[in-house]
Amino acid sequence: MNGLHHGQTGEEKRLSQLRTDLEELPRRPGVYLMKDASGAVLYVGKAEDLRARVRQYFQRSEKGDGRFHVAFLVPRIQDVEVIVTTSPREALILEDTLIKKHQPRYNVRLKDDKSWLSMRLDPKEKWPRPTLVRRWKDDGARYFGPYLDELNSRKVQRLLSRTVPLRTCSDAVFRAHSERPCIEHQMGRCAAPCVGYINRVEYAKLVDEAVLLLEGRTRTLQGRLKERMEAASAELRYEDAGRIRDNIRLLQRLGERQSAQVPGLSDRDVFGLHREGQLAAVTILPIREGRMQDVRAFDFRSALEEDDEFLGRLIAQIYSPTVPAPGEILVPCAIDDSKGRAELLSEVAGRRVRIVQPRRGAGKRLIDIARENAQVRFRAAHSRAERAEQALFGIQRALHMDRLPRRIECYDNSNIQGSDPVGAMVTFKDGVPWKKGYRTFQIKGVSGPDDYATMKEVLLRRLKRSTSDDPAWALPELILIDGGRGQLAQVVAVCHEIGLALHRSDAEAPTAGVHLAAIAKPRPGEPTDKVYQPGRANPVALRARNPGLHLLQQLRDEAHRFAVRYHRKRRTKRTLSSELDSIPGVGPATRKRLLRHFGSIQRIRAASLTDLGQVQGVGPRTAEAIQRSLATGS
Repeated sequence: MNGLHHGQTGEEKRLSQLRTDLEELPRRPGVYLMKDASGAVLYVGKAEDLRARVRQYFQRSEKGDGRFHVAFLVPRIQDVEVIVTTSPREALILEDTLIKKHQPRYNVRLKDDKSWLSMRLDPKEKWPRPTLVRRWKDDGARYFGPYLDELNSRKVQRLLSRTVPLRTCSDAVFRAHSERPCIEHQMGRCAAPCVGYINRVEYAKLVDEAVLLLEGRTRTLQGRLKERMEAASAELRYEDAGRIRDNIRLLQRLGERQSAQVPGLSDRDVFGLHREGQLAAVTILPIREGRMQDVRAFDFRSALEEDDEFLGRLIAQIYSPTVPAPGEILVPCAIDDSKGRAELLSEVAGRRVRIVQPRRGAGKRLIDIARENAQVRFRAAHSRAERAEQALFGIQRALHMDRLPRRIECYDNSNIQGSDPVGAMVTFKDGVPWKKGYRTFQIKGVSGPDDYATMKEVLLRRLKRSTSDDPAWALPELILIDGGRGQLAQVVAVCHEIGLALHRSDAEAPTAGVHLAAIAKPRPGEPTDKVYQPGRANPVALRARNPGLHLLQQLRDEAHRFAVRYHRKRRTKRTLSSELDSIPGVGPATRKRLLRHFGSIQRIRAASLTDLGQVQGVGPRTAEAIQRSLATGS
């Protein structure tokens, strides 16, 4: 390890050695496998230039590679293995193969959904039958769904049994009816292959019709059924023909009720994505013959890749020879190597497949619908506590905290041209509001509209209480200020004044102490709110979709709401008190009882003499004086 400085930590030595080894990588297309100390594959990626791509993971700049998952991945890498390929296309194919083989932790993995039902149909079986399952397996069968609503899946099953007479019985029951068909055949819901009433060629045609129905191609299926009906009628099987006619009418009514129609559009799948940190939900809105079908949905708890890689690899796993891609795939953002992936999907599907990111028109509206469905799925799949944990983790990482900010306090103040100035403190525990930790402050030492001085007084009074033995005033993991550098500087000055140590992540060796941050709304043209820390010149870089930023914004908004509410209450109380002060016979005690009883000056003004007399200390003469004074406004 030549060139290492004395005093380097083990982590620094490891990164330095890796950077040295990376200089030996070829500048050729290929695939790289990142492994941990045990040799397990952590991540698989592809590149047109292996050396340049892998080096990005180990950049020394503060932002590093910049992708979300890199901060989690790099500290665990002990070795990087590369496989050179002849072309980027071959690298793309090999990457998908290796991801399926190794199932790395930091690559997106399409797992079966154990909560929602899907329809399984295996055309390779001798006598295929549709079944509802909760797990998808790589067994060559066709899977349809998953259905977001179990009721929907049962409706599809019933519709399929009425329209296409496939067997639904288990293999054991199937073998038991080798001499006489069951009641399902008598009801016209099974072609009775168990007793030889239909051959395999004709049964395969029924399987094709079932696939058409499950894919939503009801118009094509109606044409097939019409041919069967005419054939049955020609053979004088009028009962069978009548049953098929009824099924055609059922499909026609289904098509009429299906309001989500997109005329003129080819078959396409529309992808929607919603993410909060590592948590994600993806929905696929299939459109077949111009009609929207039931949404397919998937959720993920370790989605560490950026959106382009995440969706690209997800598409590679969803489509296969048994589940070919439609003619168009609409995506909400540009995906990794979309041209190469479209070519591979075209080969598998046997037709041209396009991957498109629509920016306007009907395609953009479909993307918006799919995104809304993804948000619904996200809320259903991920609990509030799980989302809060992700947000806390995002704050910890962004602010370089040594532990999760389980308790966060946020401060704001409110006044109108310096009148009735107040401060407010709100507390969040485990990412949710903790009302017992809410506090208000009447400002005593500030005259005029001085936000900086007001913030300084509030924090001085609060932080001084942290030196007491009262656990209610113990310091939180993070103190957040609603404001910019100016407000934050006042808090830093308070900490220095009372001798409270500050955490400094910008130092060569981070110092222990209280964590401070301020959040300011963006100026016109800026993408999102800015978060400041003491001793740091530039704002913390947080992307708009970062769940940690969302939580900081929620804290800021709640502190502002609470401060404004307290300010209005103080101002209203002062206004009421001034109107009652001049009334003969109404002293401080009576004034408090009146306000407590009626709640507002408007209700006191509207009260009758009898109502006023119900308040302790208000006799007939005082009641008359109150009415007279408030009526005249004197």
